Amino acid sequence: MANIGSRVFNLVSDKYLSLANEEWVRTLAIGSNWTKLRVGVLLALTPDGTNNLAGTNLLFGLCAGKTNPFGAATTTNFLGMKFGANASSDPLTYVANSGNPYYWSGRGVIKKVGATVTSSDGNGLEWHRIATNTGTLQRRSLQFLEITKGSPNFSVTFWNLTATGVAKDFTPAHLLDGLEQAGSITVNGEALGTGLANSVAFNETAGALDSVNLFWNKSAFPLEVHAIAAYRLA
Repeated sequence: MANIGSRVFNLVSDKYLSLANEEWVRTLAIGSNWTKLRVGVLLALTPDGTNNLAGTNLLFGLCAGKTNPFGAATTTNFLGMKFGANASSDPLTYVANSGNPYYWSGRGVIKKVGATVTSSDGNGLEWHRIATNTGTLQRRSLQFLEITKGSPNFSVTFWNLTATGVAKDFTPAHLLDGLEQAGSITVNGEALGTGLANSVAFNETAGALDSVNLFWNKSAFPLEVHAIAAYRLA
């Protein structure tokens, strides 16, 4: 069961939601009344010592309603991004990073309609990084995703947090700042650039995308969720 914890950042205690083989879903106040929507999350991950994490499934995006999100046996409709590009599971690679460890993986677009999961690797290079909840500096990493509706294809854009950036702590204020920057994103002294757009065949026939959905599948190594927010750009 998901639970609430707390951790101290720069002498201030911050609460977080702990997910362990669980997911978080909330319906947007605007429902599906958007053309371009940016979603941001502020996360940290519990490590397995200095080991890589195998068989992981960490993703976030938009789904149709709250009843049958990504983790359901039969999903109404889902589109988003995934750490790694495999449709079922991927390894997260541990990096010591001079005392501020993080995990990294490639990334891919992922969609699920019914029981069918489809994932594509737009770029096989090292791309996504997420801080551990250990290290010299207590840290939270930000991730951004942008979805633009189209016909017949939707566009899904990701931003890259560098190795320098993952050594920093980001706050909810940084997250909100990045959400509202149309195009390129620079927050907390870190330039995330314009993001990498991926075109994917997708439609809302199965269900209109109206809810934010975050999923993590490892029960032994919980995911800390410090903030989630969405911003309509169009």
